[in-house]
Amino acid sequence: MKTLFALLLAPTLGMAQNLDVTVTGYPTDTGTTWVSLYDSQAAFNGKGQPVAASRVKPHGGQSHLSFHDLPEGQYAIKLFHDANDNGKLDTNLIGIPTEPYGFSGKPGGHGPAQFEDAAFAVEGDTQITIKLR
Repeated sequence: MKTLFALLLAPTLGMAQNLDVTVTGYPTDTGTTWVSLYDSQAAFNGKGQPVAASRVKPHGGQSHLSFHDLPEGQYAIKLFHDANDNGKLDTNLIGIPTEPYGFSGKPGGHGPAQFEDAAFAVEGDTQITIKLR
């Protein structure tokens, strides 16, 4: 009986999860949103690569994208809406973004978020919403 239970449980252990992301707050449906998914503070802070990255076009003031086959764990997202499609986040003379951007989780205040503030858990299939700043 224990062997049967173990065989039934085994396929669920370590299964890959899906993450569905909705982005809201677009001022326009032009351009492209660049999205990066991270699984560590070092990578989130630019000392490594994202786990996955994607681009999506807004429609009707929002966009939707999915990341598939993720192991359970802590993740964080950075994104920006490249409204003029020049491939970068435009900033003013002192480095403040002039295009909308956003982070997952609950980053506070202005400026770049920290991984621990932007982090969220993927435990099973997960859905999150990020509002552009």
